[in-house]
Amino acid sequence: MRLLFILLFSLTLYGNAQSKIIFSRSLGGLNTGETPGIMIYDTETKSTKLLLKGTVPRRGEYNAVTSLDGSKIIFNTYRFSGWKLGIADFKNGKIHNVKKLTNRSNYEYNAMFSPDGLHIVYHEYNWNTRNADLFIADINGKNVKQLTKALGSHRTPDWSKDSKQIVFASRRDQYYNIYSKGSDGMHLKRLTDDTSHHFASSTSRKEDRIAFLSNRKGQIHLYVMDLQGKNMMNLTPKLKTDDFKTKECWAYKTSWSADGKQIVFNIMLEGNLELFIINSDGSGLEQITHNNDTDMTPYWMN
Repeated sequence: MRLLFILLFSLTLYGNAQSKIIFSRSLGGLNTGETPGIMIYDTETKSTKLLLKGTVPRRGEYNAVTSLDGSKIIFNTYRFSGWKLGIADFKNGKIHNVKKLTNRSNYEYNAMFSPDGLHIVYHEYNWNTRNADLFIADINGKNVKQLTKALGSHRTPDWSKDSKQIVFASRRDQYYNIYSKGSDGMHLKRLTDDTSHHFASSTSRKEDRIAFLSNRKGQIHLYVMDLQGKNMMNLTPKLKTDDFKTKECWAYKTSWSADGKQIVFNIMLEGNLELFIINSDGSGLEQITHNNDTDMTPYWMN
């Protein structure tokens, strides 16, 4: 009986944990200057509430992600004089004790915790070179090491499920494409190669699969493929979306549920960024936001 109780308790915790999606919302259209705050959406009750009100006017907070155990949260914030990564305690649905993750001088964005709980990957923007490169740090922001060094922009890094590879979008030429690289800095591999944009990549925590957005068919759609760049499939062929603009790339994101069965993503519809959930086989598409505001950078909590 005691064993059964523990099992049921664990399943309840797991179910509650993976039923939450965090994202950011700003009033009005994208890039209008409104202040984004961090929201949380419950997939069971289909309710949304404010988690953290935006601080610095016209900057705010966005791109929030949580640690594997759910005790920490990292997000982009302007509260430290320039775009930096803020790390905070996350307990009982509240954010406490926000601190600056590193003491580095460059702007910082797009952090992700490694599945083994030991490291963080993120990107830094260098105002001198005008390049955005990927960096890996310890969980406390120490021992920062540069992972990429190339012309262009490197965005939305995510870890493979074994924490040995980093998958990211890179604009090394005219178009964004998806790449992978070992977390040790070795074995760079280009996974997409097309005269279109492939961006907002994320990895499954259960399988060696990647989700990403692409305008390879003209409009933006959600795709999946394996870690080798094979078996590509369009999950949203019937979704009528707006055209992609590269200046909007920072606001897009995809994220897998903890069980690997669903993906949350945002996409532009009639000038509005809206959130959607879909099963990883392309079934069960559901729009979860319906408003004239900007809903961006969704992340499915562990």
